[in-house]
Amino acid sequence: MDGKRLLLLILAAALALGGALLGVAFYLFRPLKAEAIVQDYLRGPGLSLKEATYGFELLPQSPKALLAFYPGARVDPLAYAPLLAPVAQAGYGVVFLKVPSGIALLGKERALEAKKAHPHLPLVVGGHSLGGVAAAEVAAGEGLPLLLFAAYPESDLSGIRLPTLALYGTEDGLLPPEEAKEKARRLPQGARVVFIEGLNHAGFGAYGPQRGDRAATRSREALWEEIRREVLLFLESLGLDTPPPPQAVR
Repeated sequence: MDGKRLLLLILAAALALGGALLGVAFYLFRPLKAEAIVQDYLRGPGLSLKEATYGFELLPQSPKALLAFYPGARVDPLAYAPLLAPVAQAGYGVVFLKVPSGIALLGKERALEAKKAHPHLPLVVGGHSLGGVAAAEVAAGEGLPLLLFAAYPESDLSGIRLPTLALYGTEDGLLPPEEAKEKARRLPQGARVVFIEGLNHAGFGAYGPQRGDRAATRSREALWEEIRREVLLFLESLGLDTPPPPQAVR
């Protein structure tokens, strides 16, 4: 085989390998888009949807507080509408935060940007999976109530006291219950920890199946209703019905 043909074969092999690697990377890191069903929730009565630089705002007429929510890695922020739009209908403004490259840790400041746009509303931060890591860091730094879906703090927050609700699924393939119980030791003092029977990792949103996850063993409508109930009980327990005067807002 002459040198020219050998060079062409090497070049063809390199191109094939590059294409294969690109395909694998696209599969592993592709965006997880929201399902069409989320639009039904975003058009709920009494709600207004507005896009801002930091995210999508879903606001009732007179919100009691603002929940700024970080999405899981590469997940469309609006995929959480089936869980959180009913929270907005119950009187709490919700911001589905937009983060760079779909990675919440690259946009931790987004919740505080939402707060600046609504300075008179008390702020609660939350997040799913990797988004929960970002939310926990912001909550600890700012002294804010914290809502976690299949997530835990990167650092140990057990030495501080913050109102916290952490929800996990018994069928989570990415954060199995045994690991979740171990990681929950990092949560702030007094945190409410709930394992929802039959819930998997992707069941916290409406974006389809997720690689490495397990299948849910209950209908997602029933699971979503249980999640909503826990979230609303948590928010109501904060006593945020009447926003504090402007000088009391951090």
